[in-house]
Amino acid sequence: MLKTNYNNILFDLDGTITDSKDGIFKSLRYAFDKLGEEQPEENFLMSFLGPPLWDSFTHKLGYDQEKANLAVAYFRERFQPLGIYENKLYPGIKELLHMLSQRNDVKIYLATAKPLQSAIKVIEYFKIDKYFNDISGATFDGAIKGKSQVIGNLLNRIGEIDKNKTIMIGDRDHDVMGAKENGIVSAGVLYGYGSKEELLAADYIAKDIDDLKNILLQVI
Repeated sequence: MLKTNYNNILFDLDGTITDSKDGIFKSLRYAFDKLGEEQPEENFLMSFLGPPLWDSFTHKLGYDQEKANLAVAYFRERFQPLGIYENKLYPGIKELLHMLSQRNDVKIYLATAKPLQSAIKVIEYFKIDKYFNDISGATFDGAIKGKSQVIGNLLNRIGEIDKNKTIMIGDRDHDVMGAKENGIVSAGVLYGYGSKEELLAADYIAKDIDDLKNILLQVI
């Protein structure tokens, strides 16, 4: 018999549910080509996986607002019709979502810094949208961006909850910090894009899906 450790489970998308690196990298390279910029090394592109794209262009590359807006527009020019589908589910994640969805004492949510419309397309494409009770993502106008705001927006919609029984699962440091800023528990997953070092502040670290399952559910 399995006991539920958390009643409200928030999942990140990129690097946690899906491996979207291929489509994101190809769309970033497309944007740099359109800008006439030199192509960055792959290790540098890894830092773009997870945080808001506009922030990455401004903070990591020093682009001004106009150039960052143009870079994001070029990225979306390729990503929306093509890159969004150059994507795959991590092995075992659909089975975990299904298992959690069968429990009456668990609600599952999606909290992603990806634009909401794009996130919905992805989970519909993989036919996993039925597992989520609600979805929170960034907005194209920038009104909601960054993981802390995304989580806060979702928690406000959910209403009164036990934050000690609410957990955010993600693969990057901003997932962990977003959870802490909203007073909920965090779990970092090592099968995504983040390193163990950047996830050290998480309450839990899961090396794989089985580890994650054991964090969320326990045998009694």
